[in-house]
Amino acid sequence: MKTMLKILYWILGILAVLVIISYLLPKSYKVERVRYVNSTPAILYQLTSNFYRWYLWVPWTKQADSTAVFVLKGTGGLVGSSWRWSGKKFGQGEMILTETTENELVEYDLAFNNGAHKSKGRISIERTGDSCKVVWTDQGDLGYNPVSRYMGLLMDRMMGLDFEKGLLKLKYVAEARSKWPKIEEFRLTPQVILVVTDSAGPDTYPEIMSKAYNEIYLYINTHQIQVSGAPLAIFLKWDSVSQQSTMNIGVPVENASKGSGRVKVLNIPEQDVVAAQYFGSYDKTGIVYNILDQYIKEIGRIPVETPWEIYVTDPHQEKDTMKWQTTILFPLK
Repeated sequence: MKTMLKILYWILGILAVLVIISYLLPKSYKVERVRYVNSTPAILYQLTSNFYRWYLWVPWTKQADSTAVFVLKGTGGLVGSSWRWSGKKFGQGEMILTETTENELVEYDLAFNNGAHKSKGRISIERTGDSCKVVWTDQGDLGYNPVSRYMGLLMDRMMGLDFEKGLLKLKYVAEARSKWPKIEEFRLTPQVILVVTDSAGPDTYPEIMSKAYNEIYLYINTHQIQVSGAPLAIFLKWDSVSQQSTMNIGVPVENASKGSGRVKVLNIPEQDVVAAQYFGSYDKTGIVYNILDQYIKEIGRIPVETPWEIYVTDPHQEKDTMKWQTTILFPLK
């Protein structure tokens, strides 16, 4: 019995010492990692300020925890938007975007286990010469709980590795995107377009489109109609195997009430669109379509499956194909 009491006293004594030591430990923690990225502040800000894009670079994915369920709420990139998750490996947590400074700073609140553990996260972006310095930080108050104080000693090791993996992947994604064409989201104003509907394949595009434009411009000149934009094509159907497409080949005009023959009037309502600027020959636009498809998914929108190509450069006037500018545009639902 005395032996048992001695063991108990020793255990209580050790626990008391551990508790006393815990109050000598830091009551807060800070985890910080830095990575230099050869990209622009704008690209890095797009990737870090929008939780809808975090899956592209953070290590917290379905591949890492197959049981994880992710829920995104709010408009990506706007204060108040959130990202929640739960899974056997990741546990339960939530991030809420709390502050942003465009191309410079992202701050968020982080909570685990229904708010039992809270911290503040911050990603700063600073231009340094030809690259950007990205600093990812998380810091929190450990309170007076002895267990939390000891856990604080492990936070750098626990979170730091994930921060390093995330920043390395962010570097890869951001540097790849620095080669992307310029992408814009905007509200397209109502359009009046004179169009000819026709189909073409790989060997007949030049002939079919040239014939359609000749008919349209003849109608425009005959009726003294004012042109309001560059010639374009709206793709109604596309067969990826045969590369055959059905198109509305058209020219925007100030006003037109009716057409003649194959020339019809198409009224396009005001709508949201996303567009990319491409420079090069027309047969190499496929990569831009893939980039736009990925971009639209990231912003949580749904494309209308009738993409436009607007031919900004007249190929008859500019012989250098690398200077041919084409705006590739997707209307959005």
